[in-house]
Amino acid sequence: MPLFAVITEPKKIELQEKADLIPKPQEVIIAPEVAGICGTDLALFSGDYQVPLPLTPGHEFVGKVIELGKGVDKSWLDKKVTGEINNTCIAYKWDQLCKACRMGLPNHCLKRSVLGIINHNGAFAEQVAVPAGALHKIPDSIPSKTAVLIEPLAAALQTFDLSPVKPNDTVVVIGCGRLGILIIFAAILKGLNPIAITRSEEKRYRALNFGVQRAFSPQDAEKEIKSLTGGLGADIVVESTGSPDGFSLALDLIRPRGTIALKTTCGLPTKGFNATQIAVDEICIQGSRCGRFYPAIEILDKHQKQLTNLISSVHPFSEIESAFEAAMTESKVLIDIALGEK
Repeated sequence: MPLFAVITEPKKIELQEKADLIPKPQEVIIAPEVAGICGTDLALFSGDYQVPLPLTPGHEFVGKVIELGKGVDKSWLDKKVTGEINNTCIAYKWDQLCKACRMGLPNHCLKRSVLGIINHNGAFAEQVAVPAGALHKIPDSIPSKTAVLIEPLAAALQTFDLSPVKPNDTVVVIGCGRLGILIIFAAILKGLNPIAITRSEEKRYRALNFGVQRAFSPQDAEKEIKSLTGGLGADIVVESTGSPDGFSLALDLIRPRGTIALKTTCGLPTKGFNATQIAVDEICIQGSRCGRFYPAIEILDKHQKQLTNLISSVHPFSEIESAFEAAMTESKVLIDIALGEK
């Protein structure tokens, strides 16, 4: 019987044997090879992001398709794939699309479940069910462990899809953890010179090695950013701390009519929400979540050596709890679900 990692209550995750999954129409069963732990998984584990339990988390993964549901193209069988996290009307090819899907907003599908987060068990398991319309084939040129970065890289790229930047804009990224460093990478790809803000001296050093020209602590951030911008503030501040405290700092750093791009999904209420300042300074608040996989796959293939260096450790599936503990402090922790058997 396959094993599934299950959060049974906050701060408790265990491996449980369960029956083989049976695919629904337009669904496949995947045997995950390797999966990554992200900040949302940690928030689910801690209980800060409250969802119905028990739940198998995990949405950054690579695996092999082992079974097809009714209506799925047979060419998917045995393919190495990853999957988008939103299980939508379009992904399932339902006849009746919800209004969001009809409007071209499938990531906000009114009928959706979310892989490893909301009403759908995830990929920290030996089997996971994914709608065929959410699948993406992994090129042979990308190793499985590197390909786990596709989903978070897509989310990083989405930041600047929804909050466009101009060549000379001052871009500040608060938080240089798992997602923040990928947002810095996305900004550099656009020819920008992002400024990193983080409490961790180690993470400031890593950001500098990754290509930023300036990295400051939160204590120095307002003085330094105002000095660099003639007292005005940054054009765009990306808040990716994983903490509700980051929004308050973002407000200190943004210029009038600037944009604060929110990436944190810690599940806790945001602190420092000064509605008066937002209105008076005409600040734009832009959330962004999931991104497009196709450009992320192409970029990862081209820059995989640099991005693979972000992976800090790989833990066996049998040590899932220690993997979560390591992910509390490390940059990117992966779980080896099946690769170690080969």
